[in-house]
Amino acid sequence: KNSTFAGANATMMLVALAMFGVFFFVSLYMQNILGYSATEAGASFLPMTLLIILVAPVAGKLSDRVGSRWLMGAGLTLVSGSLLVFSRLDLSSGFWDLFPGLIVGGLGMALSMAPTTAAAMGSVPVDTAGVGSAVLNSMRQVGGALGIAVMGAIVASHLDVPVRSPQGPAQFVEGFQQALLVAAGIAFAGALVAVTTVRKYRHADTPVPEAAA
Repeated sequence: KNSTFAGANATMMLVALAMFGVFFFVSLYMQNILGYSATEAGASFLPMTLLIILVAPVAGKLSDRVGSRWLMGAGLTLVSGSLLVFSRLDLSSGFWDLFPGLIVGGLGMALSMAPTTAAAMGSVPVDTAGVGSAVLNSMRQVGGALGIAVMGAIVASHLDVPVRSPQGPAQFVEGFQQALLVAAGIAFAGALVAVTTVRKYRHADTPVPEAAA
């Protein structure tokens, strides 16, 4: 019945669905196609990680002032754009082809995650905050599990031979590109859900000004 709480949870599930699979398969792309080691693949995500660390606290404070709705929409639109950038990677790409997607994705994740959490937690009474937090985390985990499964199914549908075989890299990249296009659509759907369902939120047990006076 609470559209803001429901919308924030749906948005969290969609962004996790879009991004968890991407993290997994972009790292596989780096190792299987670009020849990175596992450590190099992990380190390549540092630009995105640093942006999330720096921008997310600012986005959280801004959501308290202006509300979460448009921040969530803008963040998920940026996430969708970053996935479109990743979908253009091919056999001849390198780190600097990945870099724009990492930057845009870091900004998008930072702008969307903290405001989404703020919207969900701000729309429930304080005495049920634990339940609200549990539901939100459950939606994140469900979305992440579905994301890896969906992206994996799309990539696997294009693989007729092992990735290490001569035709394997080309088939992997083809499936990888299609999976990223689907993920971009999911992220943009999350932006639409956010802007259509999330509203200004206030704890249900917060007294109105007249009562406080």
